[in-house]
Order: sequence, then C-alpha cells, then structure tokens
Amino acid sequence: QETGLQYKKFMAYPWILTVTWPVDMDNEDYPLIRTGPYWKKFKANFCEFIAVLVQQCQCSILYDNYLMDTIISLLTGLADSMVRAFRHTSTLAAMKLLTAVVSVHLNLDVNKHNAQRLYEVEKKRISGKRSSYRLDQLERKRKEVREVCCMEDL
Repeated sequence: QETGLQYKKFMAYPWILTVTWPVDMDNEDYPLIRTGPYWKKFKANFCEFIAVLVQQCQCSILYDNYLMDTIISLLTGLADSMVRAFRHTSTLAAMKLLTAVVSVHLNLDVNKHNAQRLYEVEKKRISGKRSSYRLDQLERKRKEVREVCCMEDL
C-alpha cells in the first residue's frame, strides 16, 4: 500500500515541476484570489466540481483507493510547491474534498441507522407471522448498507 502511494507521488512530481517551472513565483494574481464576477464564479465552480466528483463517486470508485490516493498525492505535491497559487489552490481543494467525503460518510451512517430501525420495526410488527416480503426487502437493504460501510472502512 505505502509503496504504491510513494510510486504515485513519484509519478506526480515531474508533472508538478513542469507546471510550476515557468510560473513567476512572486506573482500574487491567480484565479482563486482575483476579484470580479467571473473569478467568483470560477472559484464557486471549482469548489462545486470537487463536491460533485465525490458525490458521483460515492457508490463505486470512491472506495477503490486508487482515485483518492491519486488525488491526495497530487494535492500533497501541490501543497509543497514553492508557488503560492498552487499551495493555496491545493489546500482549498483538500478542504472541499474532506468536506465532501465527510458528507458522504454522514449520509451513509444515516442510511445505515434508518435501515436498521425500519427492519426492527417491521420485524416486531410481524413477530408471530411468517416472514413477509417487506421484511426480506428491508433485510437486503440493511445488508447492502452494511457492505458499503465495510467497504468504506477499508
């Protein structure tokens, strides 16, 4: 695991060096701090992009570790840059990424709790009767949410 992460960082550094090399390091004017309606919209769209990326990946590739490790490696590399614009941008992106991941985790926790409660209520309601279709559905939903939680813990 750690070796793979180091490899990804190693692969990102030449790109970061190439991107930062021709940039004027003392330039204080970059998109995230510029004023005006266009740049405010750019900043909002940049932040929204990160949140939407995590939301769209919440059911699949968010848990495969490759995407997140790669993004974290890139943001870490940019945060170590000598260029203030890259440090600032990567820090903002990391904060928005963390906020979005916490939001996904919170929603998953709420879904897990709700599925468990629904299952228990339905089970009590039909305690003396034979198994119902609704109870089977709730059991499947509960197992599905539990599996996603287990994937998240990896």
